[in-house]
Amino acid sequence: MKKIYALILAKGNSNRLDKKNILPFNGLPMFLNNVIKCVDIFDKTFVSSEDEDILDWADSRGAIAIKRPNELCGDTPNIPVYKHALQFMGDVDAIIAVQANSPNVDKELIKRIKDLMEEYEEIMTCHRSGRIYGSVWGISINRLNNYKNIADYYNPQPDLKIEDSSVDIHTNADYIKALKINE
Repeated sequence: MKKIYALILAKGNSNRLDKKNILPFNGLPMFLNNVIKCVDIFDKTFVSSEDEDILDWADSRGAIAIKRPNELCGDTPNIPVYKHALQFMGDVDAIIAVQANSPNVDKELIKRIKDLMEEYEEIMTCHRSGRIYGSVWGISINRLNNYKNIADYYNPQPDLKIEDSSVDIHTNADYIKALKINE
């Protein structure tokens, strides 16, 4: 059985929606919704952030905080941030990255992807159209290490895509939509 851990990237600042990862959702800072799900599913859940409050909240909910350097907090693709986090994760075969700003992603979907990672190297969620969405991204360490340049970072080729209807929150309109779905 593979060692599979959860990883949530939760920056303190956002370009399009200020401090989106800590906006209230279900009575919690948004990112904590998925931290709680992951802590329940995985042996270890890690949260990568430059924001001390986010790291403290994550720690208080049973996640392991990873202080992210500022150079990995701008418009940075996820792959370099995943690789940074690996330095703190110990012996692991694969990670399941769950987006902090998709707080209504279904817990059962996360579990399903974790189970499927026993058979696959890379799994990503997608929209109904088949376009990659990435609210949940399962990736083996071997596959992660094969991502070597910027062109690869923006062109993932997962072995399997699984449809997800959760809302990816980047704007106030997205936030309102997610809140309405969650009512």
